Amino acid sequence: MKHVFIITNPTAGHHSRSRISRFIRHLERAGLRTTIARTHYPGHATLLARNAAESGTYSHIVAAGGDGTIAEVSAGMIGTSAILGILPLGSANVLAQELKIPFKEFRNAALIHSGHFTTIWPGYLHTNTGSQLFVQMASIGFDAHIVHGTSTRLKSWVGRAAYAASTLSSLFRYELTEFTALIDDIPYQATTIIVSKGSLYAGKYKLTHHSVHEEKAFSVILFQTSGRLALARTILSLFLGRIGKQKGAQTLTAATVEVPSHAAIPIQSDGDRKGFSPVHLDIATCPLRVATDPVHS
Repeated sequence: MKHVFIITNPTAGHHSRSRISRFIRHLERAGLRTTIARTHYPGHATLLARNAAESGTYSHIVAAGGDGTIAEVSAGMIGTSAILGILPLGSANVLAQELKIPFKEFRNAALIHSGHFTTIWPGYLHTNTGSQLFVQMASIGFDAHIVHGTSTRLKSWVGRAAYAASTLSSLFRYELTEFTALIDDIPYQATTIIVSKGSLYAGKYKLTHHSVHEEKAFSVILFQTSGRLALARTILSLFLGRIGKQKGAQTLTAATVEVPSHAAIPIQSDGDRKGFSPVHLDIATCPLRVATDPVHS
């Protein structure tokens, strides 16, 4: 009998708790055993996932949350035989949308029961404070400033709309700084960089033509934007899915990205603040198994 370990955040709202309860009922009706664990501090999900994966008891470890929670859980189980399950409860749920993971609890439980999975290659972000795994995307510059300025409390109330409010604020407050980025050791100039494993941005918006989740590579979008009007056009092009046609934007494929600047340029990954430059990004040395429909297997 399969045994499923579910990691949740105790601060999740009533709606999320109800969804988790329904999900567990569907799993148990399908004949699966379940164990639930709640996080109590930042990084706790990684420790819980690592202990569960190393025990060899569980076929699946489910992250019930958003992209940040998924990244924490993934960091604890990457390179093991356990399969990551995702119950999307976040404000954007970009990875779940990217991999077409079911949002309906009964369909998600059926997916876990099927045992199908896709192997993906996450990224790592290395700063002066340590190394952290990310599953969907990271950014340096303006996009990261938006995340730094987004209220966690407001995000829990209004979801993605909180990012819209922070975008408007950042548009007038953030001073664009040109910096050098080493893309596979080749120098480029940019004011903002998005380093992505997927093709989607902020939920449903198209960032690149295709995902590189199953490849040992990143899609790297360099922005040489200067001035607030040009920045506003770039933001609009992101939400219209036209970033590839935007003047001052360049898309590359690479395995490493480095921003050596000590100018304290903001950094984010998977929608969470990650401090400031300097920073180095590379591909994980071990893959991660993620429960998906057979079309992704």
